[in-house]
Amino acid sequence: MFMWGRLSEELRETAQRRVLEHERYRQVIRDENNRRRRRTTAPLLELDVQLPETWKMDTGYDPFHVRARHRSIAYSVTQELRNGSYRPARPAGFEIAKASGGTRIISQFRVVDEVISLRLFRSLMDKNRSLLSARAYAYRHDLSPHDALAHISREFAREQRVFVAEYDFSKFFDTISHDYLRSAIDALGLRVTPLERRLIDAFLSVPKPYLTPAEKGAAVDPRVVGIPQGTSLSLFLANVAAAELDRSLERLGVGFVRYADDTLIWSHTYSEISEAVDALHAASAGIGSEINLEKSSGVRLLLPQGTGKAEMSYTHSVPYLGHDIGLRRLSMKSTAVERLKTRINELIFANLLREPLRGTQSFARLSGTNDKDYVTYVWQLRRYLYGSLSENQVRRFQHGAIPGMSFEGAMSYFPLVDDDAQLAEIDAWIASQAWLAVRKRERLLKPRLKRSIQPWGLSKEELIGLTVTSATSHDPVDLRMPSVRRISRAIRQGVEAHGLRVVRNLQDPYLYQESH
Repeated sequence: MFMWGRLSEELRETAQRRVLEHERYRQVIRDENNRRRRRTTAPLLELDVQLPETWKMDTGYDPFHVRARHRSIAYSVTQELRNGSYRPARPAGFEIAKASGGTRIISQFRVVDEVISLRLFRSLMDKNRSLLSARAYAYRHDLSPHDALAHISREFAREQRVFVAEYDFSKFFDTISHDYLRSAIDALGLRVTPLERRLIDAFLSVPKPYLTPAEKGAAVDPRVVGIPQGTSLSLFLANVAAAELDRSLERLGVGFVRYADDTLIWSHTYSEISEAVDALHAASAGIGSEINLEKSSGVRLLLPQGTGKAEMSYTHSVPYLGHDIGLRRLSMKSTAVERLKTRINELIFANLLREPLRGTQSFARLSGTNDKDYVTYVWQLRRYLYGSLSENQVRRFQHGAIPGMSFEGAMSYFPLVDDDAQLAEIDAWIASQAWLAVRKRERLLKPRLKRSIQPWGLSKEELIGLTVTSATSHDPVDLRMPSVRRISRAIRQGVEAHGLRVVRNLQDPYLYQESH
C-alpha cells in the first residue's frame, strides 16, 4: 500500500526539522538583539520573534503541535488513505515578490499533507526518472540547477556563434490543464498505482489558498485548472506537463535545458531553431499556458563578447537561473549582484553607521585600540560570503588541494561563475563601501573620542589587507577584506576536484523564478 508504514515516524521527523528551523531563527534574533544592545546607548527596541501566521490559522501547520501528536495524526490519515476518503486540507497562502514586479501566491500545506505529497513525489520520481528527459533539471535528486548551467556552458564553449530561443510561459503553474496532465501521464507510460492516481487528483482539486483567517471558512470550489505551488507533488507534475515538449525538442536534435517552465533552446541553424519555436508554441497550446511574448526575447544570435555587428538581433549573453551565460564566460545575473550588494550594505549600516548617525554609539566599543564594531562587520561579511571558512583557509586553497567538503555562504550559489572581471568589480565595490563607511564613522565619532583607533585613517589598500592585535588576548585578529573572487576560485577548484557535490544541491522550488 504505497509504503505508508513509516508515516508516523516521518511526520515526527518533518515536524522536528521545522522546530529546529524555528529555533535557529530564534537564535538569530537573539544574537542580533545582543549585538544591537552592545552597540547602542539608547533604549533598545528589540526585534521580536515572530511565529508564522499559518501556525495561528491551523494547528496542522504548527510543528510543535504535530510533533506532540504525530502518532494520532498518522493513524487518522492512514485510515483515510485505506478507505479512500483522504483529501488534503485547503492550504494557507502567502505572497512572495517577483523580480519582474508584482507578487506570486504560494500555497503552504499542513505538515501531514506535505509529508504525503513528498512521499508521493519521491515514489513517482524514483519509478519514472528514466522516462523523463535528461535535460529536465528541476526538482530532481540526481540533477541540480548547477548541472543545467554546466551543460549549457560546455555546449556554448565549443561555438563561435549559435542561435538561441528565449520564451517565457505566462503563469505556467496556474494554467496547466488537468486533462492534459492526466493524458500526459498515460502518453508517457508513467508507472502510477491506483492509489497514486487518486492522490494526484486529490491534490490537483485542492481549492486556491486562503490568505487570511477570515477566508479560511469561506465556501470555495475545487480547483479545475493549474497546480498549487508549494507542495512537492506539483514539482513532479510540472515536469510531466512539459515532458512532451522535451520529446519534441529531442526529436528535432536541438540543444536545450529546461527547469520547470524555464526553457533555453539553441541550434546551429535558423531552420532548426524555428522548428523548435513551433514545437514550443504547440506545447503551450496543449498545456494551456500561453507564451508571454512581451517578456520573451525570442530568437537571437549569441555572439562572442566584443562582436559589434550581425545580420539579425544578437546578444552576448543569455539569462538563465540567476546567471548570464555567454559563449566563453558565466556571470552572475545583475539582479543577483544587486541582492548581494544590498545585503552587504545592510551589514555596513547596522554595524558601522546606524548608531553614529543617531548619536547613540556606545563608546565602550571604542575603548581599546580597535573599533570592535568594525571587527564584527568583517566577521559577519566573511560568514556571509565564505560560510564557516576563515580567510587563511580560503587563501590556502589557492595553493593546495581542496578537500572533499561542502562550501557554504552566498557564493556557493554560484559555483561555476568564471567572470573574473565581474568578480573583481564586486570586490572593488566591497572595499570602497567599507572604506567610505569607516571614513564617515570616523568623522562622526572622532570629535568625542579625540583619538584614532584601527581602522580609522587607513587608505583603502591598507584596509583591504588589515590585521590587528587584540587588546585583551594580544592575539592577531584577521581583518583582511573577504573577496568574492577568492572564494569563487576556491569553489571552482573544489568543483573541478570533486564535482558539484561540494556545493548545496539547490532544489528550492522557486529558485528558478528568482531569475525572472
